[in-house]
Amino acid sequence: MKLPGTSLGDLPRLRAYQRRRLSSYDPTGGNADYWDFAPGQTRTIAAIQGAGCIKHIWMTMASQAPAFARQIVLRLWWDGEAHPSVEVPIGDFFG
Repeated sequence: MKLPGTSLGDLPRLRAYQRRRLSSYDPTGGNADYWDFAPGQTRTIAAIQGAGCIKHIWMTMASQAPAFARQIVLRLWWDGEAHPSVEVPIGDFFG
């Protein structure tokens, strides 16, 4: 039994979907489109239910500390996991 949407012939077919874009925008309309983090602080960037894919991650970090990119940890969970699928220093993740 062939499942719908599982063959190359199904690629050009339109499907229902939602696009999402998340950012650190300034909710006041100003130009403070950034987040500050204190040591040990965590922040949820996105909590989206349902299937999907991450197509783009972009960020800048403003620190002169030599190992700063190894001190910030990126954690990614999906499918209701108790532990992250990805847990890595930002500098290692982006190379």
